[in-house]
Amino acid sequence: MAVIDTSELQFFLKAVTIHGKKLVDKSIDAYNNLFQIDPESTKEIHNELGDDLEKKGNYDGAIKAYKKIILTDPANVNVLFKLGKIYTRLGQSAEALETLRKVTMLDDNIPEAFYLLGSIYFSTDANAEAQTALSRAIVLNPGYADAYYKIGLIADARNDHDSAIKAYLRTIELKPDFVKAYQSLGFAYEAKGLRDEAVKYFKKSLEMEHKSS
Repeated sequence: MAVIDTSELQFFLKAVTIHGKKLVDKSIDAYNNLFQIDPESTKEIHNELGDDLEKKGNYDGAIKAYKKIILTDPANVNVLFKLGKIYTRLGQSAEALETLRKVTMLDDNIPEAFYLLGSIYFSTDANAEAQTALSRAIVLNPGYADAYYKIGLIADARNDHDSAIKAYLRTIELKPDFVKAYQSLGFAYEAKGLRDEAVKYFKKSLEMEHKSS
C-alpha cells in the first residue's frame, strides 16, 4: 500500500470540510481509490470529517459522513450514537428512534442514549416506553437530573402528582438551577390544591429567571 503523506491528508480533510456536503461523497471515494486506503483508515477519515462538519453545523454533511461508516460497520455504536444525537437535535423523531434503539440494543450501558431514547418516546406520547428508557438512564447515572425531570413530566401526564413532585424535588436536589423544575413543582402543587407550596415554587422560578436575565 502507498505511504500517505499526513500533511496532504490534513489538507484534503480541510478542503472537503470547506466545500461541505458537495464533496463528502465523491472526494473521499476518489481519494480512497487514488491512495488505496485501508478500511480502518477510511473509517477514521469519515469519522473525523463527520465530527468537523457537525461542529460547524453542517448536519447533513455529518450524517452522510457517518453513514459511510455504518455501511461497512453497521454495529459501530459510537457512530450510531452520534447519528442518533444529530437526528434528535434536528427533530427527526423516526430516524432518532430507530438509531437510538440500535444503540441501546448493542450497548445497554450508555446513560445519554437511554435518556435521548426516553425523550423521543415521550415526545411521541409513548409514555410507558419513555418511563422504561429514562429509568434505565437513572440506573446507569443516579445523578441524571434531566431524566428525573422527564419522569416527573410523565407522572404529571397521568395525573400522578405525588410521583411528579417526588421526581421534580429530586431534580432540583441534583440541579438547583433547573428553572423549569421549579415551575413544574408549582403546577403540580397547584393541581393538588396546595396553593402555598405552589406559590413558593413559582416565586422561586421567577427569582431565578430574573437573576439569569
